[in-house]
Amino acid sequence: MTTDVNRTFAKLERRTERIVAVVRLLSLLVLVLVFWSLGVLESRHAAAVPLGGFAMITVAGLVTARRSLFHPWIPWLLASLDVMLLVHCLADLALATGQPLYLVLDTPVALLIFVFLAAAAVRHRPFLVVYTGGLFVAVWIAILLIAPLVGIGSWTSAAFTAALGRLAFVGLVTFALFVAVTRARRTLTRSLVEARLRGNLSRYFSPQLVDEIANAGSAAPSFRPQNAAILFADLRGFTSLAENMPADKVADFLNDYRRRISEPIMSHHGTIDKFIGDGVMAIFGVPQPRTDDARNAVLGGLAVVSAIEKWSAERLAEGLPPLQIGVGIHYGDVIAGPLGDERRLEYTAIGDTVNTAARIERLTAELGESMLISADVLASAPDLERDLAWVSLATHSLKGRSQPIQVYRPDWSGRSVSRPESDEALKAFG
Repeated sequence: MTTDVNRTFAKLERRTERIVAVVRLLSLLVLVLVFWSLGVLESRHAAAVPLGGFAMITVAGLVTARRSLFHPWIPWLLASLDVMLLVHCLADLALATGQPLYLVLDTPVALLIFVFLAAAAVRHRPFLVVYTGGLFVAVWIAILLIAPLVGIGSWTSAAFTAALGRLAFVGLVTFALFVAVTRARRTLTRSLVEARLRGNLSRYFSPQLVDEIANAGSAAPSFRPQNAAILFADLRGFTSLAENMPADKVADFLNDYRRRISEPIMSHHGTIDKFIGDGVMAIFGVPQPRTDDARNAVLGGLAVVSAIEKWSAERLAEGLPPLQIGVGIHYGDVIAGPLGDERRLEYTAIGDTVNTAARIERLTAELGESMLISADVLASAPDLERDLAWVSLATHSLKGRSQPIQVYRPDWSGRSVSRPESDEALKAFG
């Protein structure tokens, strides 16, 4: 995550260098106008060095803003050259106009330091701001302290004191910008991390659930009772299949498998709770229950079966072993909510409904069925019986439950399994 944030800041900084180069060009125009108004342009040496220097730095900034040429140390070098050329401009201005060194800090040229401080700030580098302002203040303090030693001015003069006051003001602005940029960078970093987190979560969770997980932070888990449909799916024979595959091929296979079953689940408002090897648990109805959660779970289950059968046909055409999946769905009371802390947070559901759905999925293997649903699912979505025929498989005792449960399978007789993406597609099965 930190690497991604740093990469984003580097990209922003490259773009910012173009803006800084434009600002530097405008600063160059200001210098030309000031030098022209003061008659300094008549002195070619006094004007050529600073103006030519700023022109070259501007070109260098534009060139190094390119991705292949940009390096993190370049802004530090350019900031150093900006400050030193500004000091050179002020010194040349003092020599060309005959003003004392103390007084050139009153000229418009000296105000360019605030432009350079702003340029450092927009790079989102707080310590570059400190370096830019600190370098300017340090160099000028050194000049002001040395000048009386060579007979220029006096340490006790009012002009000397006023110049120190102006430098103190530059230092104050530098500190204020440092604080502002530090806070802005932290805020931007948090925003980037949150955006990355939301992007990762959105691959498995609905937008509403992404918001709830992202906003949960380190707060204590807030589980709440609700109704939800729970779907379990498991690929049959995966262990024996994986035995004959290299480790990297197993990883590729699982990635492909998870992608193929995640999309139909999420497209029907389901949330991937967890993957366990080739098994998956999905929840329909979090964070807010819907009246069609049971129906969506069945639609999602049918779509999962269809997706795996389609994939199996593709594998058979390539001479690979076929695939078969078992899907079990149950509907009832659960306790759902975010579980964990700031280091690891997941949204999950617990309760007898979850355990029962897992047992129904295991029952699919025992009965040789690709999909089974409980009577509670049909009761919660009565229109399913109208759109698709369901065959009762009588009652079955499930491990861990004292009461037997009624299960149903879809009637595939005379039907080709096609991916049901909507109510109309589901009706094609009926």
